[in-house]
Amino acid sequence: MDDHLLDGFDFCGKVYDLFDQVAASPNGIAKLRLRPTMIEKRLVEELIPIAHYVQARYREGRRIKIRWFSGSQPYDAILWSSGSLVGHRMAPRKVFVEVTTAVHQNEHLARRLLQERGASFGVKGISRDKKTGAIASKPYVHSNDELTIDLAGQMVDRIKSKSAKNYSPSTVLIVNCVTNSLILESEWSNAIKRVTEAQLDFREVFLIDLLMSHSTTLYGARKRRRKAK
Repeated sequence: MDDHLLDGFDFCGKVYDLFDQVAASPNGIAKLRLRPTMIEKRLVEELIPIAHYVQARYREGRRIKIRWFSGSQPYDAILWSSGSLVGHRMAPRKVFVEVTTAVHQNEHLARRLLQERGASFGVKGISRDKKTGAIASKPYVHSNDELTIDLAGQMVDRIKSKSAKNYSPSTVLIVNCVTNSLILESEWSNAIKRVTEAQLDFREVFLIDLLMSHSTTLYGARKRRRKAK
């Protein structure tokens, strides 16, 4: 897939085929959880979120082609759209795509505990001994709307961090939201309300929770061209 121009749905098919191949390989589930190589890391943290964005945008009147890059350029992919929606300026002809992950700092420890011990408490109850490196997991009780506040904070932190890098105005930022627990639709909506207060320096910010299939698009303020008199 690297640096190959593909139809959007063909790209999605290849991504999901790769997921199935990794999962079915020896120790495949462990590979998906621990992501020991760049293959698993890019698959889970980059390719799958992009595929979900493509599926959300590909429709009648908008056909999409995509070129994904594995290098260190200031974007992860370029999308070209064609069709009547593009002709009527209801969809962009070309956008750059950047992917980031909004996640608690202990989430990788939770995945390791799940793989090694078969279970783990929430990320806020996990700690690591600085001397021995041993990981401990204790129950943690969330209060009131703590999950919503935490989720919104993780989203905003990633948006602000990416905004500081001065991306092209035609960039779509995909934020893969790894939640600290199962998030209900109402909790997702409340978190999004908090995120709308943040400054959006991107054409679109596509927020997605792959675990519960929540997704929301926020649009940044775009300057309109002045019409010549």
